[in-house]
Amino acid sequence: MLRTRLLSAAATVSLLAAGTAFAQTAPIPHGSAQTTTGQTVMPSAAPDSSPPRAGGQPDSPAPIAASGTTGAQGEVSGADTPAASGTVVDVLRSNGQFATLLSALDAAQLTETLTTESAISIFAPTDAAFAALPEAERTRLLDPANVNELRQLLLYHVIVADVNSSQIEGALGGVETAASVQVQLDGTGDAIKVDNATVTTADIDASNGTVFIIDRVLNPETSLVASGDAEETGVPLPADSATPGAATPDTTAPKPQS
Repeated sequence: MLRTRLLSAAATVSLLAAGTAFAQTAPIPHGSAQTTTGQTVMPSAAPDSSPPRAGGQPDSPAPIAASGTTGAQGEVSGADTPAASGTVVDVLRSNGQFATLLSALDAAQLTETLTTESAISIFAPTDAAFAALPEAERTRLLDPANVNELRQLLLYHVIVADVNSSQIEGALGGVETAASVQVQLDGTGDAIKVDNATVTTADIDASNGTVFIIDRVLNPETSLVASGDAEETGVPLPADSATPGAATPDTTAPKPQS
């Protein structure tokens, strides 16, 4: 019998706070309805201080991403590799199949946020997944006039916790995303599902989290949890993933511009 693991009350509170803090921290694009002050500065990369190997040859840098392998139930899991040296954004850039996603992150001013956040997991749609969207929808999302909607859609692909496939396998339930909307994670089948998308490669390690490659673009408006189609069991995630002192977000609708 499949075992479902309940998300503890403490972990639920922590995860909700983490999603709220992340959404508040991410910068609001210039010219949008919302504004924010200050800007996060990207840290400089630390020099490689690894000691040389015997014989005078330096260690090769650790690989950024690892190819997934299929587990006993068919779930895709990551290979055992050394810790990655690049952020989740570096992983996406090095992979070669996320040009559309990277462009969208730039347009929504989320690239720097995903680079500096310390523990995140991103469900990354490939270029093929974006190409499967109707052309009119793709064009509309990338229109600067709709940048807030694009930003919300992209944050729906992010969990503010470093997740791995072993925490999802055998479980089914909703998990809070950085968009403050729950996404359904389903590890009870042959492959891990994220709403209606399938994880094709899991557990790609990054220095600040994990990348899961998915075959469809997610949409918070079609969340299986929000629609009531999800189970009430949850996926266990780290209880210490919250940002301390997270404030309640301002939900006041912006005033129309004159």
